[in-house]
Amino acid sequence: PVPPPLSVMLKILSVVALACLLAVASGDDGKVKGRGFGDDYDWWGFEAGIKEAQSTGKPAMVVIHKSWCGACKRLGPVVASSAAIQKHAGDFVMINVLDDEEPKSGWSPDGGYIPRIFFYDGKHGELMSDIKCEGCNPKYGYFYSSDAQVAASMERAAKKVKAAEATEAEAGAKTTPTEL
Repeated sequence: PVPPPLSVMLKILSVVALACLLAVASGDDGKVKGRGFGDDYDWWGFEAGIKEAQSTGKPAMVVIHKSWCGACKRLGPVVASSAAIQKHAGDFVMINVLDDEEPKSGWSPDGGYIPRIFFYDGKHGELMSDIKCEGCNPKYGYFYSSDAQVAASMERAAKKVKAAEATEAEAGAKTTPTEL
């Protein structure tokens, strides 16, 4: 077989190089922009964020919102400018779910209203459905309207994860054989 001419090889190499460059430039690492909720946070898309939470064992804060939603547009700047939320954000995988990225099942335990903020236990791979907005309408347990409400739930989620880790460590210590 005769090798293709050099010009054809260069064209193929150029197309491959361009494809690689575009893949790197697109930032297809699962990260997303703030989408109205603050570009200063390290936001992840849903699937990549859940995987990141599971691989790091960190809890995740999952914000589900819609581009056309008035309540979402009001909550976004509140989250974006919150020193209280920013203080806790480093302890969480921050997941930003917009419009049709919303998972089809499992993330509407009390209805499909928006915005909703959930907390996910990355170590155990489960939704922390008991972490809800305290003092809010019980019909809409995952609907937050202030940064203080969100920050309080972040604190409760972090404490719950730490308590579970301590309990597991204690249980592990009790079952570890002692040396004589």
